[in-house]
Amino acid sequence: MEEFVRVLGSVGEWSGAAAWTLLVLLACFAILVSLPGGWVALGLAVVYDAIHGFHVIGWPRLGVFALLLGIGEAVEALLGSVYVAKQGASRWGVIGAFAGGLAGAVLGTPVVPIVGTIAGGFLGAFGGAVLGEYLRDRRLAPSLRIGVHATIGKLLAVAVKGALAAAGAVVVAIPVWRSVAS
Repeated sequence: MEEFVRVLGSVGEWSGAAAWTLLVLLACFAILVSLPGGWVALGLAVVYDAIHGFHVIGWPRLGVFALLLGIGEAVEALLGSVYVAKQGASRWGVIGAFAGGLAGAVLGTPVVPIVGTIAGGFLGAFGGAVLGEYLRDRRLAPSLRIGVHATIGKLLAVAVKGALAAAGAVVVAIPVWRSVAS
């Protein structure tokens, strides 16, 4: 009976670590739909470590994860705007891309959850930049070019933010899996 309990406990540890890892990955994926998934993943890591007396992951790794998320937020806020501005957008185009991205994500969510949020964010960034530039210059071709760059900027920003969140998730997952394996 004692052996059965030991094996059952081991299966529970592996299953728990697998479920926790899946939740962390899903939280990081939520970044694509403009949700604060990285911060949710960090919260899951803190809860996991708290349950284990902060002896598995540890504060230094949790701090690294938080730092990566903070950098990701700064990059997301700046990259989309800086990229489109470097491509020749006026202040109107930059503001339009930002506001359009937010509005598109919000409006796209009820249409098709998740997919609508992603598509709406990108379409909104494109449309907002085009509208902003067109209102300023009354020229469609340059406005469309800026819209394309706004979409590329948003894509780059989301990719960098997601990659930083994924890197942080790996930083905290490694000691979890080492602990389960030992």
